Amino acid sequence: MEEPLWALAAGCVPDADPWDIPKIAASAGFLSSGMWVDPKKSWSNAALSRTKLSLKETGIQLIDVEAAWLETTDHANDLHKIIVEAGLELGARNLLVVSRHEEYSASVSQFLDICNMAQDKLRVCIEFGEFTSIKSLSAARKFIEDVNHPSAGILIDLMHLNRAGDSLPQIESSLFPYIQACDFWQSSALKSGSDYIAAAVDERCCLGDGEADSSEVSKVCDSKADVSLEIRSAQLRQRFRDPYVRAREIFKRCDRKSLEVK
Repeated sequence: MEEPLWALAAGCVPDADPWDIPKIAASAGFLSSGMWVDPKKSWSNAALSRTKLSLKETGIQLIDVEAAWLETTDHANDLHKIIVEAGLELGARNLLVVSRHEEYSASVSQFLDICNMAQDKLRVCIEFGEFTSIKSLSAARKFIEDVNHPSAGILIDLMHLNRAGDSLPQIESSLFPYIQACDFWQSSALKSGSDYIAAAVDERCCLGDGEADSSEVSKVCDSKADVSLEIRSAQLRQRFRDPYVRAREIFKRCDRKSLEVK
């Protein structure tokens, strides 16, 4: 049976170019990673070629490409098309989607359009959270029910799940293609707006180092679910300025087997 992915999320190394992320992940000991695809900044046809070569040289499997934002219209735009095509070309398993759309029905139509572009070759996952238009697991479930497409799924982020006051669902359900794992401080559950965004981007920590429910962390580690380690930490970035060294530290401190249910 194929081993579930245990990946270095792209957010762990925001200071790295896309094509360097697989090299950083492989150097640290990971077999998989996430990937930034930002057509407004670092992404281009040259970036696609360099990243494809990097994946071939390292053997890294992409757990996801991120992030596609739902907004403005009821159909997929050119940026969505670039991200979907990159995910397909690079063999990613998932596409991470976030909604900041002000019109619910239009966001459903836009997400469905993205799913149709991905067909059955890429799971399209909505990430819920306090900073998005879809703030809870129940809201995400309804959204995916309304989309009603076999490629549609929900990304569970442990920090966002805690902020929403939700419990860990049956994560090995096909509704949840992968999980974003991290530890965090319970003070984040009291934050909102820009304060919560800052916590999500800068105040996460390695598994076992914070105040997350240890039983939920163990269940994630013990499951057959694909997991992306979303250890976005200003402290780690400051202490380990070299992304290669930082990734090795995350790999060492987030050992899946040592965190499984005993």
